[in-house]
Amino acid sequence: MRAAFFDLGSRHRSPHFSRTLREAAARHRSDGDLVVLVLSCERPRGRPGDRPEAVSLDTLGVGADLVLLPDPLGPPAAPGDHPPVTVVEAITLLGMDPASCFGYVDHCDGLRTLSVVGNPRVVGVDPELTAHADSHGWPVLKETQEPAGRAGPPSSQ
Repeated sequence: MRAAFFDLGSRHRSPHFSRTLREAAARHRSDGDLVVLVLSCERPRGRPGDRPEAVSLDTLGVGADLVLLPDPLGPPAAPGDHPPVTVVEAITLLGMDPASCFGYVDHCDGLRTLSVVGNPRVVGVDPELTAHADSHGWPVLKETQEPAGRAGPPSSQ
């Protein structure tokens, strides 16, 4: 089993990026991969102490099989609440090989996701993130580029 982790902020919401992400998710789903949405918390620019808001599924346009919330949104969880789960924990709990998993990230905090998957993909034009991708030889998906959801020919997957 493989998974594609979509660790996305809310910066690049143009129709072209949404279409690219939907196509990548659909390609993974048709290949039998688990589509996992990693909800990143956006820190509000308002008053100190404002709660961060998680990016919604509707905003991203990606239908997920599993949703991870790696960072708590508020105070410590109440008894019975599920604790946050990281990408590494999800890979381990699901018995997956990290080298066969994919990661799609559009913000620098998502580098932790890209560092644990074998097929990292940078989405968008964030200068710091694309420089990091260039230095590691990772593909960068841009608005006009076809999504890169495969790592080599199907026989090598």
